[in-house]
Amino acid sequence: MTDLNQNTDTDCSNNSDKKDNLDQNGNVTDNMMDAADNKENNKKDDDIAVEDLTIEQWLEKLSVAETLAADRLEGQQRALADFQNFKRRKSQEMQLAHQNAAAELLSQFFPIVDDLQLALESLPATGDGAKWSEGFNMIHRKILSVFEMEKVVTIEAKPGEQFDPHIHEAIVQEAHDDYDSDVIIAMVRPGYLLGERILRPAQVRVAE
Repeated sequence: MTDLNQNTDTDCSNNSDKKDNLDQNGNVTDNMMDAADNKENNKKDDDIAVEDLTIEQWLEKLSVAETLAADRLEGQQRALADFQNFKRRKSQEMQLAHQNAAAELLSQFFPIVDDLQLALESLPATGDGAKWSEGFNMIHRKILSVFEMEKVVTIEAKPGEQFDPHIHEAIVQEAHDDYDSDVIIAMVRPGYLLGERILRPAQVRVAE
């Protein structure tokens, strides 16, 4: 019963508000006319505010909008460039870390390759020494194949080539009738290069 009474009161209140807007003949009262006039006046005020802007003012507003848009675009482009630089820097750091680790590991094999090369030069190619030579040669080839996979380049030095301090290490300088000064006489041991990094310079004898 309570809910029914509340609903009845609400309906009565709504009907009362509606009646306030109508006179005894059912015509629209001044309240409704005033509300309609206010709405129309507000619309006219908005139209007048828009119409009052001159061409110069519109151009100024357009210029401000273009400046804001350009600033936003510049900010986005700067953020994108910073992100790309960050990715490139991280990629370079990872590549350098890989090269450092590879260089440290591969450098441990250089003395082994030197010893194998000396053994191959001293062992006979026939008889009992041939079996040893074959085994050493197989190990030597496998290590060199690892160097190749890791893109390690052997630095060779041939007699008659000009000495280059960036890739060569002169362990002996001696007078020579056939070669001018700073010309390589012979290579003592090869060097190795990884990318642009010298892992070990080639040791050479140089004419003085």
